[in-house]
Amino acid sequence: MMNLENYLKENGHTKQFIDLMKIVVKQVPQIKAEFQRGDEKTGVYNIYGEEQAKMDQRANEIWIEALSKSKLVKEIATEEEKDIIRLNYEKGYGVTIDPLDGSSLLPTNLAVGSIFSIYENGEIMSGLQQISAAFYILFGPLTLMVFADKKEVSQFIFNERKKQFDLVKRNLTIPEGKLYAPGGLRKDWLENHKKAIEYLEKEGFKLRYSGSFVADFHQILIYGGIFTYPALLNEPNGKLRLLFEVGPMAFIAEKAKGEAIDGKNRILDIIPAKVDQRIPIYIGSKKVIEEIKSILAQ
Repeated sequence: MMNLENYLKENGHTKQFIDLMKIVVKQVPQIKAEFQRGDEKTGVYNIYGEEQAKMDQRANEIWIEALSKSKLVKEIATEEEKDIIRLNYEKGYGVTIDPLDGSSLLPTNLAVGSIFSIYENGEIMSGLQQISAAFYILFGPLTLMVFADKKEVSQFIFNERKKQFDLVKRNLTIPEGKLYAPGGLRKDWLENHKKAIEYLEKEGFKLRYSGSFVADFHQILIYGGIFTYPALLNEPNGKLRLLFEVGPMAFIAEKAKGEAIDGKNRILDIIPAKVDQRIPIYIGSKKVIEEIKSILAQ
């Protein structure tokens, strides 16, 4: 069975990129071990006004420390930090991280994950078209990674004995399935979004929403359908963060022959205006996204 390192070599990635991914993989056992600490809160609030769980804080510290020491990274931005961390290197990758997506689910032992995007040019704010690779790690019954580069999307399972990710599926594409994962409260939905959801329900789409973007998107990747966190009456820019959640997932979705839009425009055409920018998202199977786009335009 091919492991992640050999897969990256086969796909033509540089030694520097492979070394970067090896550093990420090396942190996985430590992240998993931190789950034993439970869901205790810190009393500290991040830049979005959300109280951090200790697990949020530890995951953030682990990823930042490992990447900062690597000498391979020029810029790091994470959901838990106010500003971009700029390291004293003229060259290196830009890395965005959602250290622990779905941490509100820790008390219920549901799946959570970490989301990454890599900018080969080292410039995180240079625009989402500059993403050269993106991946997420899903901590569930199995620990898996879905990795996308400019060639394809592949899935790996973490081998606990060898402490490595082993390839189990490659060239993943999002099928035209009928799952839907709608975020936000119905009372806060805008009228055109309500019509879009009514269309999905009329067409027999089945509701699957947990509150972990990684877990919910992974269902869409495997079974097909749509995930959405829309603009809301009280949150006109939506809830999800462009750099840390929406951008990486949009890259993965497009490489898997799916689509990702903000309701009107292609997500990957966006150049972020600020680090903490939020944006609505509709992401999933290409045909259903196109149908939803036409409904939203009415």
